Amino acid sequence: MEYTDYIKKFIADDEEDVIQYVPNAEAEAFLLANAPRLYCPDPVIEEVFAFRTFTMRKHIKKTEDGFVLTEFLVNEPLPWAGKHNTINAPLTHHLSEFRWLKNADGLLDYIRLFLSGKGEAFAYHTPALAAMVAFCRTTANEDFLMENIDALEAYYIRWEQTHGTKNGLFFSNDDREGTEFSISGTTADMKRRFGFRPLMNACMYGDAKALSEVFARMGNEEKRRIYREKAAAIKRNMDEKMWDGAFYKAIHPLDEDLDRPIGPSDIPKECNVRELVGFVPWVFSMPDAGKEKAFRWLFDPKVFAAKTGLATADISHPRFNFYSEHPCTWSGNVWPYATSYAIGAVIALLSDYEQSAVSNEDLYSLIHTYAEMHYSVERGKRICFIDEVMLPFEPIWYVRMLAQQGREISGGKNRGKDYNHSTFIDLVLRGLIGVDTESETLRIEPRIKGVWKYFKLENLTYRKRTYNVYYDEDGSVFGKGKGITFEEI
Repeated sequence: MEYTDYIKKFIADDEEDVIQYVPNAEAEAFLLANAPRLYCPDPVIEEVFAFRTFTMRKHIKKTEDGFVLTEFLVNEPLPWAGKHNTINAPLTHHLSEFRWLKNADGLLDYIRLFLSGKGEAFAYHTPALAAMVAFCRTTANEDFLMENIDALEAYYIRWEQTHGTKNGLFFSNDDREGTEFSISGTTADMKRRFGFRPLMNACMYGDAKALSEVFARMGNEEKRRIYREKAAAIKRNMDEKMWDGAFYKAIHPLDEDLDRPIGPSDIPKECNVRELVGFVPWVFSMPDAGKEKAFRWLFDPKVFAAKTGLATADISHPRFNFYSEHPCTWSGNVWPYATSYAIGAVIALLSDYEQSAVSNEDLYSLIHTYAEMHYSVERGKRICFIDEVMLPFEPIWYVRMLAQQGREISGGKNRGKDYNHSTFIDLVLRGLIGVDTESETLRIEPRIKGVWKYFKLENLTYRKRTYNVYYDEDGSVFGKGKGITFEEI
């Protein structure tokens, strides 16, 4: 199917309740000019790739502070959001996904909103600096980083001052990670406890590493060394205190004494669990080689491989899917947000490690399963759909199920429709297509060799240059020769 046919189909299936910068009437023209387009032998991935471009432009919002991005498509102010209904929790995923739009430079405004203090940059924990650096590298905006280095460093120091502890780890709770109620962070009596979580500490590692890179580019050797050492200290503390010999686990001590020496033995028995966010350290290639055996659990139906996707917690745990009547639990439901991190960890493992635990075919299987989540039966018709959270064993979006049951939903039944807190385009481009985001010029090494015989990627923008990319296994599809061919447009 042609890309324009996909867009027409999505518009026909859509209920346009909220209109921001690009309404449905202008979607086709905007997307043809700005979004990458994928054609491949996998009809599900091809359609969902187009669908995610269709939904992402809905979240672009023009304000007096420039262009920003929203997480929810709602017309009323959200009580947990900041200025312009922006929320910092999805910032990392936003910058990772939207950097692939041709005119992504406009979203430097969005970064400024948080760095300037106008946005609520400290409401949730996210590796914002790492995402900002990656965004600017992909869009060739490194000068922006150097011009704003004081604000970038101040951002890191603020987290360090407010969430650092004497034992070297950074504390958090599950709610402030956007993970609401988790097995590890909420005890059986439904008390949330502060503690040390893999996501929070990996965020700080990734951000320290990112700052070190910016200072290196600036030629500031002293600051480069300081932040490299900070990253190394976080890594050391995570390995010593949060690695239980097989996995990175959250530690929420019952006495909540966060400054004393801590270790896996301090995990309450009922909270001792493998959770999907335990893979986040690999997103930043933090763990040493030898720990990658943990990835086998992604494919184990008794651990993370639920029927509909990757469960957020160990399926075999006695408290799996506890408090299931709440729509935002991380005790077992399948979240695109967490899935994005987990697949990002697999991509980093394949890119940066010599290992045999995960193959390119495994990555393809994960992304294909993730793509298959992007559907819902609406008004008697199965259509493309993205929401907040899906049931682990039935392909039903949780809030849609509550609506069908007639239950009251905060924000209404469409609260999570077109939800913008995950990545897909970025995972396909970096993972399957194999775009190297560390390269100064476009470099691609496909990971789908032997799986797909061909693909065509149109309108791919990388470092302000735009290309059509062709992969043809034997040269018979496009007539442009075997392997990869670039055409700058």
